[in-house]
Amino acid sequence: MTSSSTDIKYYAEYHSKINSISLLVQVPAQGVTCIIGPQAVDLVPSVSFSKDQLDGSTKTSSGTGQRFALPARVMPTRTTLDPSSSQSSLLTVKLTALPSAPSTGVSFSSFTSSSGSEFPQAPLPAAQLQGLENLSCGCCGNILLKPDSASSSDQGQPIQRVVDLPSEHWQELVDCWMCHEEDFTELREGDLGARLGQALVGGTYVLIHAANVDSSTVAIEEDARSIDWTRGIKRRWRPLACSRCLYPVGEGWYQSRLEDGTDLELIQVKFHKYSIQFKGQQKDSNTLLSIPRQRFASYVAAEIFESARHHATYRFILQDRLEGHDMILLWMLNWDSSIVTNQQPAQDDEIAWDNSLRTDLSNALSSTNNTQGATGRKVMKVLYLKAQSDEQELAEKQSGSYSKETTLWDQWRGDPGVERMQFHKHLLLGLLTMLEQSSSRLPPTLNDAASTVLAMDALQVGSIEI
Repeated sequence: MTSSSTDIKYYAEYHSKINSISLLVQVPAQGVTCIIGPQAVDLVPSVSFSKDQLDGSTKTSSGTGQRFALPARVMPTRTTLDPSSSQSSLLTVKLTALPSAPSTGVSFSSFTSSSGSEFPQAPLPAAQLQGLENLSCGCCGNILLKPDSASSSDQGQPIQRVVDLPSEHWQELVDCWMCHEEDFTELREGDLGARLGQALVGGTYVLIHAANVDSSTVAIEEDARSIDWTRGIKRRWRPLACSRCLYPVGEGWYQSRLEDGTDLELIQVKFHKYSIQFKGQQKDSNTLLSIPRQRFASYVAAEIFESARHHATYRFILQDRLEGHDMILLWMLNWDSSIVTNQQPAQDDEIAWDNSLRTDLSNALSSTNNTQGATGRKVMKVLYLKAQSDEQELAEKQSGSYSKETTLWDQWRGDPGVERMQFHKHLLLGLLTMLEQSSSRLPPTLNDAASTVLAMDALQVGSIEI
């Protein structure tokens, strides 16, 4: 059997908290020799291996082997893998990483993090949005805010100040903060809003005062008057879409001035960061504020981190924001893995997503024969399961024979420790596709491990790039 670089499949995963690298290699029939350098590994078929190739920096000859960057530095070594020794063509090498930064030969993307022991910060905090002046629809570019005629600025820009909001769970701390007898009703009701000309930046949204929003550019996605406003609180969040292209852009905080809900007043608007474009100029310069579109998956990860930080919650049900349908079960395993691989994801050419998901679905975890061209990804490892169709669940209930998937869904739905997160359906479909792509890159043994260790073989192992 002649060997080529395509005979050798390679997957390396680095766990920074335990300084360990799992190197999985699909070995050709004649075996392979791994020449492990400090930052890279050369995979050379044993029949092509020369005894003087002991240095990890030695270049492999064209057509006889392949070089890959490692996700962290290790001690140089050499090992020969023989598939006959384990009756398997997929063999694992455990490496101990040096206690230092990830390998300089690989470029890793990640959130900004102040400490390796803390969860990463959400994308686009206020510090990165200084100079922000206006917002537009992420799909059609429709300008969403109206000029401020009272502004002293020559252009009357609606946004004059950009600041970060406190934690998403600040309301839970109000009783701890307020230790004396005063009326903090508004705080306890969560009525913390942006002032005129101010943009408050949350983890996944930008909060704007209604007076700064051009009401003709947004529309409620569902009929708010169908809500029974006579029950419960008189202020509620309603989903908003761009009035020009009907693309979902955020949520409006509405107050019903009449009991039948026929007279609604818009108070505040949350514009989702992943649904809008940012307009403005860099401070102290004439250059435009350049904010590249962030991955939607990064915002999902940010909300998971926020719940894990404050509630120690690691299991979630992701729901369609409009109809409330359950779509994905998600269990966070860890968030500090780094991956380098030449496994290409499965592709579905029939799926055409909107621009907001293009970045998520086009990022393949791949590496090349050249360590300088290798691409790594820092990821959050998860277990996930997509929802069963209504027809399938109904058929199982009528027959009395329940699948593992249906049983697991029933368990999670009835568990108060599982948190709900809501996003628009088309975004969750894109996230599910991205998760399935990440699963298709994994060697079979990693997906098998989920059922072996957790006894939940209905779940799949996937990853979300952070």
